Amino acid sequence: MTADEEGFLYPKVNEEMCMDCGLCENVCPMLHKPQQHELLAVYGAKNNDDAVRFTSSSGGMFTLFAEAILKQGGVVVGAALDEQLNVQHVLVDSLADLPKLRGSKYVQSKIGKIYSEVRQILRAGRKVLFSGTPCQIAGLKKYLVKPSENLLTIDVVCHGVPSPKVYQKHLRELAQEAGEPVVQVNFRDKAKGWKQGETLFFTEHQHFGASKRQETYMRLFLNNISIRPSCGECAFNNKRSLADITIADYWGIDKQYPEFDDDKGVTLVLVNSKAGAELLAQVKDKAELLTTDFAKGAEYNLAVSKSLPLNPKRTFFFEHLDEYTLKEMVERCLE
Repeated sequence: MTADEEGFLYPKVNEEMCMDCGLCENVCPMLHKPQQHELLAVYGAKNNDDAVRFTSSSGGMFTLFAEAILKQGGVVVGAALDEQLNVQHVLVDSLADLPKLRGSKYVQSKIGKIYSEVRQILRAGRKVLFSGTPCQIAGLKKYLVKPSENLLTIDVVCHGVPSPKVYQKHLRELAQEAGEPVVQVNFRDKAKGWKQGETLFFTEHQHFGASKRQETYMRLFLNNISIRPSCGECAFNNKRSLADITIADYWGIDKQYPEFDDDKGVTLVLVNSKAGAELLAQVKDKAELLTTDFAKGAEYNLAVSKSLPLNPKRTFFFEHLDEYTLKEMVERCLE
């Protein structure tokens, strides 16, 4: 996998070693896009543990699903920040390590060799809960070829993944402003509530950030300027997920079911398969569930059902990314 000028990873084929077997094309999810399917159920959901919910992006349901698999002797795979604050997929086999997978990370994660590790664990007869974006789930399932009863998958609704190059540029610029490196990132801090969540970057002695719609890095992301080109036409949202369960923020719950909203976060849970329904049944006693439907869930979270087009200024942004700071790029592209 090789990064292009925008910082996104793409597969690079060694033509001299290639045997023209066609296997990479056979397992490429973008060459075999899924069809729409009917959902088995749709819920608004809240983890009963408010402490977990506070450190989660929405309603804390991922933690319940993960705990269930870990208690059965399985492993959980998800996106985590490493020591350099890069985002990569890692494997967790203990409850103590589970918090590193909790919460959204708005950067395209590195998959690395995690697919092959998952295959080995499945062959050993252990359960695996794999979480990621819908296209990452599709990639995993194509890679494994054969389905496994021990594999459970959860994808997160996303309207695109930002460039790791843009993210690292932001960390460098904040470090330069602070005079010391960034050591911690919280993309969805709930101190001011779920709806007014902030994106915060911490150095040892300072912190920077603002509401997710005002913070520099997040503004570029949410306006579809810094995201991967293919995300402008997502092939895996709108009931086309290959995961057992899809989770998202249930935006608009305060308007549709105000009695269910306490501004601590609500997860929208889309049940795509029988395995997903069984997993939800295992944790329902530790959560509060509200039956809803796809139309309501997608009403205020557009990425659930639609691809959001790339910003017209996106080309300009990446062509001049090395010339200006991100704050200057926000001024040029958004203001």
